[in-house]
Amino acid sequence: MILITGAGGKTGKAIVKAISKVERICAFVHREEYVSVLQSLGAERVIVGDMYNASDVRSALQGARAIYHICPNMSPDEVVIGKLVIEEANKAGVEHFVYHSVLHPQIEAMNHHWQKLRVEEMLFESGIPFTILQPAPYMQNLLANWKSIVEDGVLRVPYSVDSTFSFVDLEDVAEAAKIALTKANHKNAIYELAGTEPTSHVEVAEVFSRVLKQKVRAEKEEISPTGMLREDWRLGARGLSKYALENLVRMFEYYDQWGLVGNPNTLKWLLQREPSSFPNFIERVRKENFAKH
Repeated sequence: MILITGAGGKTGKAIVKAISKVERICAFVHREEYVSVLQSLGAERVIVGDMYNASDVRSALQGARAIYHICPNMSPDEVVIGKLVIEEANKAGVEHFVYHSVLHPQIEAMNHHWQKLRVEEMLFESGIPFTILQPAPYMQNLLANWKSIVEDGVLRVPYSVDSTFSFVDLEDVAEAAKIALTKANHKNAIYELAGTEPTSHVEVAEVFSRVLKQKVRAEKEEISPTGMLREDWRLGARGLSKYALENLVRMFEYYDQWGLVGNPNTLKWLLQREPSSFPNFIERVRKENFAKH
């Protein structure tokens, strides 16, 4: 059995769905409402617990040969949680620890990246055979703008529309996770998972225009001189902690200047095919939304 922590989020759900087709899955979540959803995606066991609680983590690890660890997004305690999960996995004799990191965790200016680098370091020193996956920004993240894109023809981002990024389809990340966990020769490896060549949001908007057959333009949503996000953006981010909001601002400021780019060759090698392209991704989403209506 493979334990997947943080299984209630979009990443966890995608990975449960992919891996449950080939191996038994135990999903670790923090709320009861996720249980039926993850069971429907193929999880054999769903454990409701707290990643801060060693006893809960220990219970979830029972019978697990491997673990795929996803920390809650933008958690101020990623290092604390990572240390606990690694220690409990070591005690449980887990044979393989796969850590869901991020593209370029070396960037100290983005604290949530820097914390993931510290967890990677602890994993190196744990003695557990590991694989570290470092995904680029998901194509799926742009779907938060779907209504604005389709109805207003505007793709809004809170940083320069000319900054370049490498993106990746979450479904490709889930397939890479399945390969790392179920195929031989992926232990003690670090894989950057980028699906596209460096691409600006101006270019992404052009792809939306072609696929949707309507004009879509990229537009920067400004951050005020005080460093706080405009009120309309913050209202859309309700429910996020002060720490998460502050780190989002720092991330947007970094993106504005530097973007975040990688190389798709590693993912292409892992998948033994071309990673999903933006036109294919947008066409898939368009068909899914059309089918819903």
